[in-house]
Amino acid sequence: MLTIQDELAQVFAIGELNRMDRLRACAKASEKGLGQADIAMRLGVSQPEVHRMLRKINNFPSLLQETPRVVILQFHAEKISHGQMMQTLRQWPFTFGEEAETGNPESVLTRGSWDEITDAFHRDLIDIDDYEELVRVVTSTAE
Repeated sequence: MLTIQDELAQVFAIGELNRMDRLRACAKASEKGLGQADIAMRLGVSQPEVHRMLRKINNFPSLLQETPRVVILQFHAEKISHGQMMQTLRQWPFTFGEEAETGNPESVLTRGSWDEITDAFHRDLIDIDDYEELVRVVTSTAE
């Protein structure tokens, strides 16, 4: 039986994965030559919404990539098991945030893939045991 927190995480995960699937399908349909009006009709959205989705994908192609966040969402949406999630995350080639302009004290930090793990922990999408295991894996590979 799911706790209310698990149920909320599942609803959130399904919504986010559906949003990403919609972006992927929109991009693929556009690449295959379907017009925006046709894509809009098939997705049940407006043509301006398709235009916004295509512009978003064009500006941020990384939105279509698998990330640690996507793996965690897939677990909560019951698309993969906890073991599969952890196996994938243990093998992930994590990157870490750093200053966008080294030496500039006012520089913005760029995000790394590890930030998605800490975000997931703070959102209660992974528990303390999973987080600590991933910290051990990352620190042992860094040594």
